[in-house]
Amino acid sequence: MSTQSLPVWLPTTDQGVQMLPAHRWWDAVRLPGFVGFRVLYRLRCVRGCGAVVQDQEADTLTWLVRVGAADGWEAINAEVLRMGVVPVPPARYCAGTFTGGASIRWLVPPAGACLTEPGPLRAALCLAHQETRRA
Repeated sequence: MSTQSLPVWLPTTDQGVQMLPAHRWWDAVRLPGFVGFRVLYRLRCVRGCGAVVQDQEADTLTWLVRVGAADGWEAINAEVLRMGVVPVPPARYCAGTFTGGASIRWLVPPAGACLTEPGPLRAALCLAHQETRRA
């Protein structure tokens, strides 16, 4: 993984997980694990997934999208973080399952701008919610 291609806001390994402000570089879309993994599967099938932060203790997955791209998504049951802070791990925090260390890691490692395109994310989220309603 080349650190030259990673964004400046990404914490270093020495810094560890940092609480970064939403709505400065990106907005965040946080989903519970049971929906998030369905969304992740769909996005990987269409190769439309950017980096994904997993909080293994809280059982959530978080996608980063450009500022303003997820406006109005609350109507489709997405938690959109435009204010406050989001836990962001260093690029190297991306291997293994929770074993008592940092519970926050990259489930999909960061690359480039780390952002997910909002169109495919919204479509995958809508489909995942339809599936969970049928289950």
